[in-house]
Amino acid sequence: MLFLSIQRISAVVFLIATLCCPTGEASENVELEPVVMRSAGRWLSDRGPFDTRPFARTALGDGLLGEKYFDTKNRLWIDKGFSFGGYVSANTQWGSEGGPAHSISESLLLMSWEPVRRDNGAGRLIFGLAHDRTFGRPTTREFADNQGLVETPNDLDTDPELTFTTLGLLHWEQEKWTGLEKGWGLRIGQLYAPSYFGPARYLDDDRRFFMARPLAAAAGAQWVGFNDIGLGVNTIFWKGPWYASLAILDGKANRKYPDFGSLWDGEFLYLGEVGYERDADGPNESAVRLTVSHLDVRDGDNPAAGPGQSIMVSADRRFDGRWALAGRWSRSFNRLSADYRDLVSIGILSLAPFAREQDIAGFGVFTGRPSDSQRGRESGFEVFYRVVLTQAVGVMPNLQYWSRDEPSGENARTYVWGIRAEFEF
Repeated sequence: MLFLSIQRISAVVFLIATLCCPTGEASENVELEPVVMRSAGRWLSDRGPFDTRPFARTALGDGLLGEKYFDTKNRLWIDKGFSFGGYVSANTQWGSEGGPAHSISESLLLMSWEPVRRDNGAGRLIFGLAHDRTFGRPTTREFADNQGLVETPNDLDTDPELTFTTLGLLHWEQEKWTGLEKGWGLRIGQLYAPSYFGPARYLDDDRRFFMARPLAAAAGAQWVGFNDIGLGVNTIFWKGPWYASLAILDGKANRKYPDFGSLWDGEFLYLGEVGYERDADGPNESAVRLTVSHLDVRDGDNPAAGPGQSIMVSADRRFDGRWALAGRWSRSFNRLSADYRDLVSIGILSLAPFAREQDIAGFGVFTGRPSDSQRGRESGFEVFYRVVLTQAVGVMPNLQYWSRDEPSGENARTYVWGIRAEFEF
């Protein structure tokens, strides 16, 4: 992804916030230790080209996919540089304010092909296609309105249509190792910005962890979920546990496919991030990140539209691979096009509840200030338990509580309960 970035003929930059993606083998004659880019925002969470399954214990055995499948899948990546993965999921939610239940599904396919494997670097093509489908009315936004919520109780939405399909990832990723634990990387093409900027690991994936959008996305930053997919360029530099990442991407692409026609008016999303990561993906991972943005879209006047900025601080910490904490603060300035103008979210998770290392349980709290000054601050909590039934099938029941005190004196108190199921291949 490197178009040249100069006002109108610029190419779009973005992403990578936590160095990611496994790479190939280094030559035995070279003393350089490969330090590869790691995938920050994780559409596949801690999966990636190398699948960590099979699990040692599942509730109902292996099911359709067993050890041979995962061994073949991982050998394909190691020997041929090709990986694939994805899932089909569905969730249903009910609210205490009555009205019809809300049901929605998501299907995701991710693929990587790494034809370049050298002693001091690697290059790969990344592909990601997602399809969301709402099963009749209401959509997520309509269900939230029925329950009297400012934000939505899950991070999927097709509103106003019943389906939404996006080619969210289609880019080349190149990295070069310039020494022990240092190097640089570049992405160019179709980018999905939240995968690489501002991740807080357990506050970024409503398929595995929290479902409520305030706990599953940086909803206080106006570009997240609205101006976050498009053609762009992202470069990152790292040395030891420190890294810096810069990106530019199309600020008003249609979000469905690479929108080349939208580039030429020079309205871009600019992102920058600095961070510190220690024991990445290990039992005591620690990470802290500072992310800033400028969205230069001239689609109206502030505060509802027009250019705007955001800032977020995100962090996560694991404790001996048994417990984890994650937190994030995000805030928008000038452009207040998102439901919240600022948001604080904190989650605590058990990574091995009841000694079941493949399951996960969590409790999260949030508080957000709506962009609409006529609405009061909205706060709440969520509790969930994700049980792995087979190597591919998981089920996650959850309960949410939302509260808001309006300036008019009216109070909103809502419970939302739901269940999410998935088949992950």
